[in-house]
Amino acid sequence: MTMLFVAGFATGAFAYNDDKAVEIRQTEPAKVVVAVAEAPAGTLVVKIMDSENNLVLRDRISKTEAFAKRYDLNALPVGQYSVEVSDVNGTLRTATFNTAVKTKPVVFSRVTQIGENQYRLLVSNLEAKDVTVQIFDGDKLIHTEEVNNPQGLHKVYTIERPGFPDAISFKVTTSGGFETYVASK
Repeated sequence: MTMLFVAGFATGAFAYNDDKAVEIRQTEPAKVVVAVAEAPAGTLVVKIMDSENNLVLRDRISKTEAFAKRYDLNALPVGQYSVEVSDVNGTLRTATFNTAVKTKPVVFSRVTQIGENQYRLLVSNLEAKDVTVQIFDGDKLIHTEEVNNPQGLHKVYTIERPGFPDAISFKVTTSGGFETYVASK
């Protein structure tokens, strides 16, 4: 399962720390992790600002070893935020991200040929939206079916007299925007 490391995440300028000792990354649409790979040389300050440069959160961190700290911004309005990590010498790293990131639905689909003209289609749709299955014989549409099962689909299809037995393919789409073609292997 891939969670997009979201559009809207851009690493900004940093003053004097060109290595990866400090990393800021968005792990979910409204969650950010600040990771420090080495023991910091003094107190670090993490500032989170909104799109109008208003200070939303300020955190002073005194650690003597490497660490990672998660910031949950679910209580804040959806929008763009900037994170800045600094120490007494200046800014170590900045990043900007958007909490309104939309991710594609998570859908798994696979077709297995199990007989001369039989095909097993597995569709798992964890986001539970309507699924449409279309079966093609070459480029000819031979079957369409709507599936409203929130758990997905596990079904065996028998195709009578396929014109192109090696060219049977299934198109799986969801109302959430997912679309893929799958064929037996």
